[in-house]
Amino acid sequence: MNKKGHGYDDNFIFSMEKEDLINDFENYLLSISQRLETIRTNKGNAALFMEWLEESNRSIIDVGYTDLLEYINYCKERGNTKSTINGKLQGIRHLYDYLESGNKVAFNPVGQLRLKGIIRRQPHDILEWEELEEMYKNYPSEGLSGKRNKTIIGMMIYQGIRNGEIGQIEVTDVRLEEAKVFLPSAGRSKGRSLIIESVQILQLQNYITRVRPSILSFTKKQTDKLFMSLGSGKNLNNTISRVLKAAKKMNPRIKSGEQIRQSVITHWLKNHGVREVQYMAGHRYVSSTERYRTDILETLQEKIDEFHPLK
Repeated sequence: MNKKGHGYDDNFIFSMEKEDLINDFENYLLSISQRLETIRTNKGNAALFMEWLEESNRSIIDVGYTDLLEYINYCKERGNTKSTINGKLQGIRHLYDYLESGNKVAFNPVGQLRLKGIIRRQPHDILEWEELEEMYKNYPSEGLSGKRNKTIIGMMIYQGIRNGEIGQIEVTDVRLEEAKVFLPSAGRSKGRSLIIESVQILQLQNYITRVRPSILSFTKKQTDKLFMSLGSGKNLNNTISRVLKAAKKMNPRIKSGEQIRQSVITHWLKNHGVREVQYMAGHRYVSSTERYRTDILETLQEKIDEFHPLK
């Protein structure tokens, strides 16, 4: 393979036998808790890609979008279905996640490439940060439910919390003296510790010391969870629906909690590095974070329009 100098650790790649690289890749997949069957599939697809790179005299550390599109065309010419190609790209995506995690490549070139013959679309209907801050500032907080709901919408805005994570937080996860909150791992999101913004402090303190005890007394519930419904159930789906309903009345552009989260992540990327935002968002893979980067998406769309073999 050709070796092109670009400031990254070429010696790491070229001093390793392909088998050693695949074995290290397997250990990486184990470290992110993939199932054994999934690991076997991803290893196989990564190995096939590396064989193609060798045959076409390409360097694994210099692969770009055009190379990947040529590989897609290569697979298509051999009768692979879009579903099969998608599976192969998944293995390659994880391979570059592994290489990027060790700073062996600058970025994951497969991060944005998805098939139904097209890239994964940029999140749309992104709200301006000023809109979100204005909503929190003016969010109604009458009564126990209003004060609870404003605390919830504050965490959706300032911590980018998912709907499914809201019911997982416990009181002890909030550390007001450190101005931090720990968000436990839930579903697709990894656990992380995030800063509580100054505008939230008094609201959270009042909720924890006054509002929450009153809700527990009113509902006769015993729980360590930070948030609970005012009804008899434990599920917070109705509560979250009411939180968002009030938000939509204030701003008709608001559609969902996921839209708020996407807007927050987009805002974060304007002020923090990709790896930092990956942690803040609880993303397991940096490629999940990169899809919010408009600079990468615009460049890739140009490549797709020019070269895409699955149109």
